[in-house]
Amino acid sequence: MHAFVLQMTSTPNVDENIAFVNQQLELAQTAGQLKVNSLVVLPECFANFGGRDKSNLAIAENLGEGQVQSKLARIANQYQIYLVAGSFPTLPNEGECTGDSPAKFMATCLVFNPNGHLIADYQKIHLFDVDVDDNTGSYRESDSTIPGKNLVCFDTEWGRVGVAICYDLRFPGLFQALRAKGVDAIVLPSAFTEKTGAAHWQSLLSARAIENQIYMIASNQNGVHQNGRETFGHSMVISPWGEVVTNAKRENGLFGTFLDKARIKEIRQNMPVSNHNQFTFVQKA
Repeated sequence: MHAFVLQMTSTPNVDENIAFVNQQLELAQTAGQLKVNSLVVLPECFANFGGRDKSNLAIAENLGEGQVQSKLARIANQYQIYLVAGSFPTLPNEGECTGDSPAKFMATCLVFNPNGHLIADYQKIHLFDVDVDDNTGSYRESDSTIPGKNLVCFDTEWGRVGVAICYDLRFPGLFQALRAKGVDAIVLPSAFTEKTGAAHWQSLLSARAIENQIYMIASNQNGVHQNGRETFGHSMVISPWGEVVTNAKRENGLFGTFLDKARIKEIRQNMPVSNHNQFTFVQKA
């Protein structure tokens, strides 16, 4: 299977961002690079980034409904691809609302198959509530976002693919749990900051790939955004041996590679770490 990361500098203009996605896919298709059943991963907050937190709530849609999700479904169908739509704000179900808190959304990664059907949705579990020495300084995703609770993976003709988002990368238990579900690759839409990305992005991606013997397909936001927030770029595909096989560096656009299933099998046979592992993952209640 061919896998692509789409690196972009998203703005608060939803139509502008979706137009960029469509443009890049059209260019790749015209060049003969985009194959049927390819996997394309968009960054976190691909449709709306660089504005105020409340702007995400303003465009939030019910899961499986709405103009943006309809456009994404059409794009997946038009290009006959598995489209991993980074994260997009969806409205929580009644049981997911706290009742005494301000209105919030869920950061949802939407996966559409080549027929344009929504086949998986993952709500970001680990929220980025940290302080960083950059232009933004303080990040508090929990002020506007409800965390998810469920592990998510989806099946393709090539194999099973797991889903995580950005800050999830720092929690290896999530990736071990996905590996236990039989995934051969994990997609990671992200908006890693300039500071944290320069320090840890590639190291963490390589570690998750090596320890789980999987492909990591990580699409990141890139550059300085309208509100001054800085993101690291360097969208990557990492092999199960920890090799960087694709690196967008600081360039926006679509970057891809072939995912070699035989390579995964060889690595796991030569070093069967899952059979040797003496520790069982226990999910926090």
